[in-house]
Amino acid sequence: MNIPFTVVCIDDSHKPNDIPLSKWVKKGITYTVIEVSKMRIQGGVLGFKLEEIDLSSCFPYQYFAARRFAVLLGQKQTWVEEELSRLLEEAKREAVEEPQSL
Repeated sequence: MNIPFTVVCIDDSHKPNDIPLSKWVKKGITYTVIEVSKMRIQGGVLGFKLEEIDLSSCFPYQYFAARRFAVLLGQKQTWVEEELSRLLEEAKREAVEEPQSL
């Protein structure tokens, strides 16, 4: 059900040293998101896997934080909305199952 969607990078700052510059996003460049997932190591932050950049050799980095991108308007957004809703529901379930201490 992964229907790709297009995003533009709005934040290319704070590149981890373990990721080569050739595999890092560039502000103002358009990318194609092919997978959306929660990045558990980063506390469940939403991440995007990009068609244009293969991070498989940069473990543990496999996704770029979604906050680095803006979704371009004018494209079919149904899948994006469904995926974000699914992830939100999953996060709510996890919060009930594993409440964080205050």
